[in-house]
Amino acid sequence: MMEKDKRKREWEDALNLMTEDELYFVIEHQEGYYPSFVKMAWKKIDRMLDEPYPISEKEAMMNAIINILEEMGSYCRVNENDEIFFVFRGAEFSIRFDTQYNYIEILDNSWKKIHLNDSVTAQKVAETINKANIFHSVTIFYLTDEEEQVMEIIGSSNIPYFTNLTYLKNSLLIKLSDMLDSHDFVDYYLKEDENYLGKFYEDYLS
Repeated sequence: MMEKDKRKREWEDALNLMTEDELYFVIEHQEGYYPSFVKMAWKKIDRMLDEPYPISEKEAMMNAIINILEEMGSYCRVNENDEIFFVFRGAEFSIRFDTQYNYIEILDNSWKKIHLNDSVTAQKVAETINKANIFHSVTIFYLTDEEEQVMEIIGSSNIPYFTNLTYLKNSLLIKLSDMLDSHDFVDYYLKEDENYLGKFYEDYLS
């Protein structure tokens, strides 16, 4: 009995060192092995199939962010480049991942378009963006679409990827809320709404 147990342990040790391909080799060439050893190889393969497939760091980051956004009530869509698109409080955003430096980029995509033929507003855009960047943690910039003859205002912000999901959720909320605040600031600054701007500066300095 002791000899049998010893042999079983030796076989288990040998199977544990085998790769998946090596285990399947045993199954496919079972005539060269003890029936009990082949049976143990089958059980080892079954256990491997039941184990969750190891996912990449990027997939882990994506899954965590999608879960957080869905908790916040946002429906998420992932494109072929693994970018997440979602709506938060009525505005459209996207998220890209950089696993090399372990951060997340939030993009506020073309939330405002200004026609280039509106020369007065177009000239004021650069000044408005400079002001908005002073008072917000997000970076706002514009791109010119020559084909559509518009200036597209875009927001961007990076946050480190934290495995602490509570901290990650709070960081996302802060950045997304600041992006929405920057929408109001740009709109009212372009309109030269003194009531809004006066209250904004007062709140900012308080």
